[in-house]
Amino acid sequence: MSDSNNEPSLPLARRLAVELDGAAETEISRTDFGLIVRVTPHRTGARPIEWIDFRDEIIVQVGDIGGRWELAAEAADLAFMQDLVMSVAAGRVSEVFAYRRSRVTVTLRDGSAEVETGYDGLAACLPLPLWPRWSRSTRYLPYR
Repeated sequence: MSDSNNEPSLPLARRLAVELDGAAETEISRTDFGLIVRVTPHRTGARPIEWIDFRDEIIVQVGDIGGRWELAAEAADLAFMQDLVMSVAAGRVSEVFAYRRSRVTVTLRDGSAEVETGYDGLAACLPLPLWPRWSRSTRYLPYR
């Protein structure tokens, strides 16, 4: 069986290591449970990306708290993941922060926006009305 059958995101990780050479460091490591990939841009103000490939599920993390996508290791989700990762590298990503929560918005190639909000701990259950409107926000830079 080939590596890509065991680790569906490995071809994307290898491609990123080549395409982003000089603009980002792509670390690929194997563990007992799967593959861990970290893409760390050299440019200050650009957003790192990391994912864990469990072979049948892939978890992509883009933001500090929010920005977590849980994907199946199927062709459609792998295509979405590639679009998501390349959009972050292109700088089409922003994040809004409030107490123990953040919301990440990634604008994909076709102009559609993927939004994911994450919460950290029980204190994040406290309501903060309209927090994305008044909270600190960051628009991340492209890798190049």
